[in-house]
Amino acid sequence: MLKFLTKIMGSITVLIKKNLLILLFLAFFISTLSAKKDNYLKSTHLTGNTLTLTFKYKLDKVKFFTFKHKGIIKYVYDIKNAVLPNTQSIKKYKYVGVSAFRMGQFSKNYLRVVIESKYNNYKTYAVHGNLLVFNLPKVKKSKHSVPKKRRVKKNKKQLPTVIIDAGHGGYDIGASSGKIIEKKITLSLAQKLQKELSHRGYRTKMTRDNDKHLHLYERTDYANAKKGNIFISLHMNAAPRRKHRNYIYKGIEIFYMTGASRKKRYSNRKIYTSQWKKRKSYLLAKKIKSKMLSSVRKKYIVLDKGLKENNFWVLRGTKMPAILIENGYITDKYEGKRLTTSRYQNLLVKGIADGVDAYFNRK
Repeated sequence: MLKFLTKIMGSITVLIKKNLLILLFLAFFISTLSAKKDNYLKSTHLTGNTLTLTFKYKLDKVKFFTFKHKGIIKYVYDIKNAVLPNTQSIKKYKYVGVSAFRMGQFSKNYLRVVIESKYNNYKTYAVHGNLLVFNLPKVKKSKHSVPKKRRVKKNKKQLPTVIIDAGHGGYDIGASSGKIIEKKITLSLAQKLQKELSHRGYRTKMTRDNDKHLHLYERTDYANAKKGNIFISLHMNAAPRRKHRNYIYKGIEIFYMTGASRKKRYSNRKIYTSQWKKRKSYLLAKKIKSKMLSSVRKKYIVLDKGLKENNFWVLRGTKMPAILIENGYITDKYEGKRLTTSRYQNLLVKGIADGVDAYFNRK
């Protein structure tokens, strides 16, 4: 009888050990899965009227709602499967239209962001992969402020000449996405910009005002012959067929001359790469980018793709400061459609014109 009981106890011990191992394995497996779900907040940035949160992984879902308390509107964002480390905070940020920035771990599964403001803001946020971008409320003008009348400023000095270059044309359609064609959008933007700058008192010259093809040297020859003060080339961007994994293909990007290479595209034409031209081109690009983002962000969320150097011929073959503006990605589902609308084009044009005013210290 004793031997029988001893045998039974031994069997029970073996079963307990086996089940314990299984339980330990399951616990490890579950903890590994939960660790992968922990989407940590890596960094925060406030630029202009845009607050950007960068997470470790692609975001799952954002629940958004608002409520009003004592005249203050609270914009609440619950971010699913997001984790807030002790090192991250948005309390430090200050913005004219916002009374407080708050962020905390609302529950195990949700990180909560609260932005408090007394101003209404109908377009508040957008998700781009692992980025969560908040478009902060714009401060409304006082009811007592008198709107300024739009008028051409009188100046005894000869007003600057702006050369406007609509990229591509004719059989060179540029980039395309479905029915969206670059050459059509660049021409439409150029015509609108010519009208806006002329209204502000500038002398304007267009390299093309219809659907015709021009070689690159014809564009720069024309600009130099007309003795322009600045040269602005308008283009649209497009995502490559083989996309980089961590690159976001949308937003405004501006190029200016690098001056690093002396290699010529056309052997019978000069290149102009002085340090004076490079400094002025950078200043022009900086002013226009700032004003474009400010103009477009009043109605839409748009990414800032920055200022970049390049050796495009139109930037090196012109005597005057020159920039090339990539106004957006026609291959992006939403940005591409917006680029074809007059409303969006008008915001881009206003930003470019405001940048030209800032460059010439006219505002």
